[in-house]
Amino acid sequence: MKPLYQHPKMVLFDHDGTVVDSETIALKSAWRLTNEVAREFPGAQHYELEDFVKSFAGKPYREILKKLYPDSSTSLNEQDIDRLVAEEEKRAIERLTVEAKATVGTPQVLSSLRDDGFEYALVSNSSLQRLSACLSAAALTDYFPSEQIFSAHDSLPVPRPKPLPDIYLYAVKCLDAQVSDCVAVEDSLSGVRAAVAAGIGQIIGYVGGTHISEDERSSRADALESAGAHQVIERMDDLMGLLSATPV
Repeated sequence: MKPLYQHPKMVLFDHDGTVVDSETIALKSAWRLTNEVAREFPGAQHYELEDFVKSFAGKPYREILKKLYPDSSTSLNEQDIDRLVAEEEKRAIERLTVEAKATVGTPQVLSSLRDDGFEYALVSNSSLQRLSACLSAAALTDYFPSEQIFSAHDSLPVPRPKPLPDIYLYAVKCLDAQVSDCVAVEDSLSGVRAAVAAGIGQIIGYVGGTHISEDERSSRADALESAGAHQVIERMDDLMGLLSATPV
């Protein structure tokens, strides 16, 4: 692969489905809750688990609820939504604390980045509590001190999740970096779109998480590129080749 940059640059990693293989765990939990919600609030669009995972990976549960209930203003009021979002968060953290694991090759890549003097950070929609639970379970806490973790849920004055660019712009400002000098690594369309909207210099799509099936990887890669990813990798350790300091 052709390297993207002269070293060093800032690498901004998405979390769910990118650094930690958490999407399937969290989405299974959300799907179970959603089936309960549908009994309390009839009228939700029904999804089988596989389609639920494909449709809602990378999306906050508040957005998922509004997709399930297109007429949510009448089916679910804001108080209901707030209660269900809090319940989804609690249940997801319970499962992630036990089951979350790093994506294949990610600990080695983070170690190489650190050893080679690259700067990097975590830029996520998830809450700081969820990120902490995942990073601890996945044995990645040492790689991401608190000043290198940015949450669209908690770090911003008002939560504004991807695909809005706010969390990327906030992270870049806090890290005293230039957006054109940053690399974003994202597994979702919303994440890629956020990085594009923020003006991130290079955007790498990642399709190695278990929430993306073997059959789906090619079409997901095409979709990420259509959304603005400059290149797509299936193996996290391919990132090191893209970040190589030696041009080819």
